[in-house]
Amino acid sequence: MKLSSLNDIKKRTVIMVLVVIAVLVLLILRVAYWQIIRGSELSQKAKDQQQGSSIITASRGNIYDRNGKVLAESASVNTLICNPQDIKDKGDSDIIASRLSTVIGMEKDEILKLITKNGRYQVIKKRLTADETEAVKKLLDPEVDETVADAFRGVYFEDDSKRYYPFNVAPHILGFTGYDNNGIQGIELTFDDVLMGKNGSVETNQNANGTTLTEHQSESINSPTEGDDVVLTIDETIQHFLENHLEEAVSENELKEGAAGIIMNPKTGEILAMATKPDFNLNSPYDIDQFQKYAIDFEYKTEESDDPDATPEPTEDPENPSDEYIAAMRNKMWRNKAISDTYEPGSTFKIITAAAALEENVVELDSSFYCPGYKIVADRKIGCANTNGHGAETFVEGVQNSCNPVFMELGARLGYEKFMEYFTAFGLTEKTGVELVGESSSIYYHDTMSEVDIATSSFGQGFQITPIQLITAVSAVINGGERMKPLIVKEIRDSNGVIKSYEPEVVNRVISEETSQTMREILESVVSLPTSTGKNAYVKGYRIGGKTGTSEKGNRDEGKRIASFIGFAPANDPEIVCLIMLDEPQTENKYGGTIAAPIAGEVIEDVLNYLGVEKQYTADEEPDAKIEVPDVRDKTVSDAKSTASENNLYVKVVGDGDTVVDQLPKPGIMLNEESTVILYTEEQETIDEVTVPDLTGMSLSDAKYTLELRGLNFEVAGAGHSEVGGAYAVNQSVEAGEKVAPATVIGVEFRQVTSD
Repeated sequence: MKLSSLNDIKKRTVIMVLVVIAVLVLLILRVAYWQIIRGSELSQKAKDQQQGSSIITASRGNIYDRNGKVLAESASVNTLICNPQDIKDKGDSDIIASRLSTVIGMEKDEILKLITKNGRYQVIKKRLTADETEAVKKLLDPEVDETVADAFRGVYFEDDSKRYYPFNVAPHILGFTGYDNNGIQGIELTFDDVLMGKNGSVETNQNANGTTLTEHQSESINSPTEGDDVVLTIDETIQHFLENHLEEAVSENELKEGAAGIIMNPKTGEILAMATKPDFNLNSPYDIDQFQKYAIDFEYKTEESDDPDATPEPTEDPENPSDEYIAAMRNKMWRNKAISDTYEPGSTFKIITAAAALEENVVELDSSFYCPGYKIVADRKIGCANTNGHGAETFVEGVQNSCNPVFMELGARLGYEKFMEYFTAFGLTEKTGVELVGESSSIYYHDTMSEVDIATSSFGQGFQITPIQLITAVSAVINGGERMKPLIVKEIRDSNGVIKSYEPEVVNRVISEETSQTMREILESVVSLPTSTGKNAYVKGYRIGGKTGTSEKGNRDEGKRIASFIGFAPANDPEIVCLIMLDEPQTENKYGGTIAAPIAGEVIEDVLNYLGVEKQYTADEEPDAKIEVPDVRDKTVSDAKSTASENNLYVKVVGDGDTVVDQLPKPGIMLNEESTVILYTEEQETIDEVTVPDLTGMSLSDAKYTLELRGLNFEVAGAGHSEVGGAYAVNQSVEAGEKVAPATVIGVEFRQVTSD
């Protein structure tokens, strides 16, 4: 009995020990679970409960042009935040909402909803203006009103940054940032991770209810890390030139679908400028007003009616457009035509066909051709732009004339396999890889091409490529034969210097240096000869080469056209290549040679002047002789006439005095030789102004004579062969009908009608 009791006691002891051990194990496991498994989570929750946190926004990196000009930068601004728990415990939400609504442009109910939310951190309004910040500071200042300041307990400022674009250029390249300072378009989006940086924070003590402690307060600051800087290959000045000329082109040619342009260094692939017009204001990228001002394609839709005589009723209120309309407008406004729009390049593509034909030795410079105005290919009669035909011509003359039958013959000689071999080698079957979002792919024949397909493709129809693909391919033709990858970013920098450099990259060799040199010479003649199709891009003294293009768009019967020109200079050693594309001109003449070539010539002239490239006059060219108007005031009329004659200037004397008391133009003005200076020998209370005549359509000699009759001086403006037959005035520096002082210089721009 005693033995049994002892055994029972031992058993119970063992069980109790095991239970205790089990409990201890469970406790250890539980503690391990809380400490190890959920330790960091609970620690963070405790920290969140005991500390409040506000964000210090990292400054976004700058974007620079190639010369160090700041194109995009961030400036410090204030964001208004609150701790709703502080407001509940210490402040007055009604006073806060009432007072804030009058100074930050928000409805009282909207503010009230924000500041009474559950939580310890709430943004009231991001990026206050300077005036808004100053007004809120007064509300928080007890020296202004102690009662109001006390009611505003729980409302604070938080450091933030706002993106600014000082020059407001290249919107489609730079892109813009969103509400949270993240990249939305362009470089801002492509290099968002590089530019963004890392936000910091300020930690403050608070009680378990989330109320900020006024006693035992301390702050812990985690400093933000600034974003890195991006340096572009873009030159802000060259970008400005391109944008100005494209903007004028949109207006003058009533471009229904806008314009695009690219300027590139053909040797390195660096993009010096890229623009799409109309565009938008980078500092207010959602505002459609600027785009609407120039866009003519976005007419408001009208309600259709069964009654043909009924007046259509607009479905949109121009003063209050629908959300769908605004969204469509913005999508079009932000679209970068230079990389996103595919189109048939038309005759500009003949550069590629000609280069391939020369490289494959299927044609010689003096090879003979005959153009009756068309060519029969299989069962088709495919016409030339010159319906009367060019007659007998050599290969070089065929390029100068942009003769379709010549290029159809070259396509036939190359054949499908060789044609596609070069089409691929020039990069026209793949994206260029330029560092911008939204680049489109080309549309081309993937299967065997028929005779007709090869014929039409040889002069740039039947397939579609992007402007960036075309300018990259043409650069390979003129730079010695190497296809370069387009570059738009030069380097990435931080505060310590360059992190990453983007060096010129040769993708492949396409043609020989010999073929490239021959093509440069041929294409220079396309511009320099007054009988060639590119004559309107001519600029005296600058050796420009290039090719015109006019392509059909959409349904062939609708008459929609894209006029383009691609040019380069200096032709013997190209520094720049420039592509101009005008989409759906509404003018009578839609040919690239007439409306796109002169724009390219003017852009090239501006850029070469800016780059300091000296003019190279040929034996047939004479530099325009400019004379600085001498100061002949206080001289006798006889001496003044003698001084003017020595400077090859004419004079007109007004008054009966013997001494010159005034003159027009004033001293220092630059005039062409044989211009007129008016000498006044008596004081003039008022000088009779001259009405500027309308010179539109006049030849150079007629325009000059007409101005001279009115006592005005004349000079040639813009690109093009102005002194040859067929040149007619299209623009003048001062509009007809305006009043100007006598002897004012009127610049006149001339064109010649041409086809592609």
